[in-house]
Amino acid sequence: MKKINHIMVIFIIALAAIAGGCASAPAASGADELDLAVRDTSNYLNSSIPAGSTIVILNIQSDSIDLSDYIIDELIANVVNDRIFTVVDRQRLDEIRAEQNFQYSGEVDDNLAQEIGRFLGAQTIVSGAIGRLGAGYRLRVRALNVQTAQVQGQFNRNLSASPLVADLLGSSGGTATAASNTSSTVRTTPPAPSQTTSTPQTTTTPTQTAPVPTQTVQAPAQTTPAPVQTTPAVRTYRVGDTGPAGGIIFYDKGNNSGGWRYLEAAPYGAEFQAPWSVRLRGVLNMVGNTQNSIGSGRQNTRLIAELLNRTGGEWESAVIKINELEINGFSDWFLPSLGELDLMYGNLKRRNLGDFMDGWYWSSTEYSQGPDLSWGVNIQNFYDGSISVVSVSSRATNHYVRPIRQVAGP
Repeated sequence: MKKINHIMVIFIIALAAIAGGCASAPAASGADELDLAVRDTSNYLNSSIPAGSTIVILNIQSDSIDLSDYIIDELIANVVNDRIFTVVDRQRLDEIRAEQNFQYSGEVDDNLAQEIGRFLGAQTIVSGAIGRLGAGYRLRVRALNVQTAQVQGQFNRNLSASPLVADLLGSSGGTATAASNTSSTVRTTPPAPSQTTSTPQTTTTPTQTAPVPTQTVQAPAQTTPAPVQTTPAVRTYRVGDTGPAGGIIFYDKGNNSGGWRYLEAAPYGAEFQAPWSVRLRGVLNMVGNTQNSIGSGRQNTRLIAELLNRTGGEWESAVIKINELEINGFSDWFLPSLGELDLMYGNLKRRNLGDFMDGWYWSSTEYSQGPDLSWGVNIQNFYDGSISVVSVSSRATNHYVRPIRQVAGP
């Protein structure tokens, strides 16, 4: 009997060892936040893209070519090891990149991405971006169906301070955007040096050399505006594309009337909660002529700011904070009108784009039903799209704020 008990104990210990070996291995305690984020991204793609698909990991937009390359290489390695998809070889993609003149760390238009995907025989294009978010970083990755242009999945992952990201950013020696811009401006600058080198050979007197430097000084001045004109201000966007300020395009009116064509919602990291006003409580403190139409948010915001600035002490209010906001060099943000806010809900939140909260968002549109009836400010619930009114006595309530801006187009 003792012998049988002894055998049973050994059998139980063996089963425990097997179970322990079959359990998923915990992440290494020393793993960097970037590696963990990339692994989480791969897990998400594994569950979002149909098994057996051929995918292209096209680009990761960032401020560092080295950082983008690292993330792409790690994602490819995970695909190979997970054996759920077939991934297009990096060497084939390098050949296409050279022909199409795009950077792995730069922005790639969806139309070009689909064209590349079709050429390579892929069903899904994977692209993304990584950038600063407070003291850490935010990684965003999106899977796009090559044939239908539908988003198969979008994964967002916040990273705390990452030594690996900091190292890769530092090793690049400059941003990817700067690198691409300088490559384009170099083509416009060679004529100036050639003139300055040939002129001293033909000049024999000081009087003749004097005008020549003035000509060579003017040449760079003529080429300097060129890179500014090649910014995304004149490119074509589609709803869901990343905008010039790093946010998301959520509206295209089809023309550039009034100096703008698109509306861009600020990135998730710029969203905040604030009151509409902490001092303006009475009906007499209403702005009185705000609009709810698409395109009126900018003027609404200006009128609200003028009223709040006259009262003073409104530093934490939504509009004043927006007026002090700068994102990626852009400071022309405003509080959306009710019509613009509803477009954000319909074109972004309902499609799981933009990382919006399931809560109430301020608009810049006031609501009234006559001087003796109800007055207030329109708000919208991004849980179900419903619209309500905050009374004048409750404008000190905190609600979510997502700034927007106007973007020029062709």
